[in-house]
Amino acid sequence: MGALAAGACTRTAGVLVDDLARRAPLADRQSAWETVLFGTPQAEPLEMRGFVRTPAVAGDSLSSAGREADVRLTWKAPANRVGVLDLAPEAGIRGQAATVRLNDRLVGRLALTPGRRHYRLALPAEAQRAGDNILAFRFGQVAPVAVASGERLAAAFYSLTIGSEGDRALEDLLGRDAPAPVSIAEAQSVVQVGPSILSYSLRLPENAELRFTPALHRLARDAGGWADLRVSLEDDAGAEREVWRARVDGNERPTEIRAALPGPSGEIVRLALRVEGPRSRRFAWAVWHEPRVFGRVPEAPRPAERDRRVEELRRSLAGASVLLIVLDAAGARHFHCYGYPRETTPEIDRLAEEGVLFERAFTPAVFTLAAMSSVWTGLPPDRSHRGVVYDAPLPEGPPTLAERLTAGGIRTAGFVANGMAGASFGLDRGFTEFHEIFRDRGRRAEAFLEVLPAFFQANRGRRFFAYAHFREPHFPYDPEPPFDTRFGPDRPLTVDERRFAPWYTRVNARKITPTPEQAAHLVRLYDGNLASADEVVGALRRRLEQEGLWDRTVVIVSADHGEALLEHGFISHGEQLYEESTWIPLVIRFPKGPRGVRVASFVDLLGVAPTIADVFGLDGRDGTLLPLVFGAPGKEAIFSRTVGEKPQYALRDARVSFIFNTRYGQEELYELQEDPAERVNVTSSRPVVAAYYRQALAQWIRGLERGAEREAAKPELPSEVVENLKALGYVR
Repeated sequence: MGALAAGACTRTAGVLVDDLARRAPLADRQSAWETVLFGTPQAEPLEMRGFVRTPAVAGDSLSSAGREADVRLTWKAPANRVGVLDLAPEAGIRGQAATVRLNDRLVGRLALTPGRRHYRLALPAEAQRAGDNILAFRFGQVAPVAVASGERLAAAFYSLTIGSEGDRALEDLLGRDAPAPVSIAEAQSVVQVGPSILSYSLRLPENAELRFTPALHRLARDAGGWADLRVSLEDDAGAEREVWRARVDGNERPTEIRAALPGPSGEIVRLALRVEGPRSRRFAWAVWHEPRVFGRVPEAPRPAERDRRVEELRRSLAGASVLLIVLDAAGARHFHCYGYPRETTPEIDRLAEEGVLFERAFTPAVFTLAAMSSVWTGLPPDRSHRGVVYDAPLPEGPPTLAERLTAGGIRTAGFVANGMAGASFGLDRGFTEFHEIFRDRGRRAEAFLEVLPAFFQANRGRRFFAYAHFREPHFPYDPEPPFDTRFGPDRPLTVDERRFAPWYTRVNARKITPTPEQAAHLVRLYDGNLASADEVVGALRRRLEQEGLWDRTVVIVSADHGEALLEHGFISHGEQLYEESTWIPLVIRFPKGPRGVRVASFVDLLGVAPTIADVFGLDGRDGTLLPLVFGAPGKEAIFSRTVGEKPQYALRDARVSFIFNTRYGQEELYELQEDPAERVNVTSSRPVVAAYYRQALAQWIRGLERGAEREAAKPELPSEVVENLKALGYVR
């Protein structure tokens, strides 16, 4: 046991940077067996029908299931296999039983005992096939009481470990109280069954140090087992170095190890915890007690001068109203003030010159309903909806911005030209008045000039919050003259191709390929839509000036999401997470405040509601954007999602864009400095960096309160709303 003592050392204290036990389920794993840790984003592509996503809990990950649950397994070739299933019946169910079928062939009947247990599954070769296989569970009972999602549950799945028939080391895991391949024990310790590698990707702090106490699992000690433990560090170039090793056999004295993690501060590395054992592979069950990374993390200063300026701005806003303008499907890359060469947005450019432009504003969702739900609640879509499809109404729950403002005595009014942002989907909640102007005035931007000036005039003597949701530049790409030819000739796309969905639907299905001339025309029409909306923004400004409201109204211009225009072979939104779909404008013009400020920090639509509440002096300023105007840091990274209940998620920071598909498990990594157009997926060539972002995104996804994988109840839509959605391409 001299190796254990040799690894111990005394170093400067440092602060806790990373708790490895807490995120053990999300670490990358290599093992002698195939292992599924249910309830992790990595396992989600394998969790098919019947699984109900539940909030993350402390300890081991899990997924709950209803009466039926299917797991997808992929094998190169059939072989006699055995599975060890870590399972527990839902609380309150006695005498639970399940039948298990592999590709519709009965392979087992399980009689579940109370509590969490391991069960053996025989997976015979004759029931298998090369490629995808479906392991189907059918439970005899479900809990009498439904959970918050409305589901009645049958069992909780923790893990499934699969190996070859006759593998005695695998059969050892069936013993009572035997560990799962990777699990979290008491005192935040990681149990790791060897031979295996548990890999964490992290960004090294200054003076990085790994602290832990190694041991052998008590059952392995009783069985005469032992394990060789090793800690190694791998950099992005693939160079690996060992930082500690020792053997544990149950006779060692508990000793905390403090192993230095060499490398430049800020470097992304892969930290590997390796467990190896005898050739039989039996009882190499190790425990890493409280594995944690410590280091020196300098505190960011908070200048008093910045706080003073923020408070001055707040005082200047006493009595101010707010006008929020949302341009539907307006990508920031098409705004002149964001560097676009065409002068598409002279009025919004002027607002930016007189106020604040956020250079890196992004949407949390690339479709209207989820994005606007986040605007109103200040929450990611998964938390406000808990299972988001494009037509799932916002449920009762978190208070909306309008509810808070109305309760505070503010006159709140909504005006929407897109039915997807309207009352049928719960987005009118809390407004004093709400007008779906597409019903009787049409969906074009000019319709706002028929309703908003009257509202301004009627509310000159009081504080108000007005929200105008434009249709433009959203499809249909049909600007009226002169905007149809503002940026070039109105050809070659026909009237039908520009106004109706079948053409771009066939393009997205790869049934036709647009010509370069069609693609260029598509962009010109989109830009014309945007320019027409910009002109109306200028007209609204002039009406505020005429009513004497301009010098006491905060004007915010943004978008719900962007729009793809064939940059990655796709037209529209909802299904891709590249910059053209996620990068949005955000411009705030204050009556008396900073002018010509450009904020480089990352922000998203979750900051809109706290900022507006801050303007009105409401409590709860967490998330407000006002301090960023004077140099406070924004978010280190932002997250976005596509439509659907098994969506794609993206993490974006100043360095990379990382995209993960929860249905198929596909990953994309783009290095934005070298590849701003997101063309070259470097996941394979940069495995350490890809692992870092994969685990960071997985940790964020796991923290979401996501709903069940099931079809949401569709709202009863008025005929006018249906026609509006058809015109916008949502309904065929």
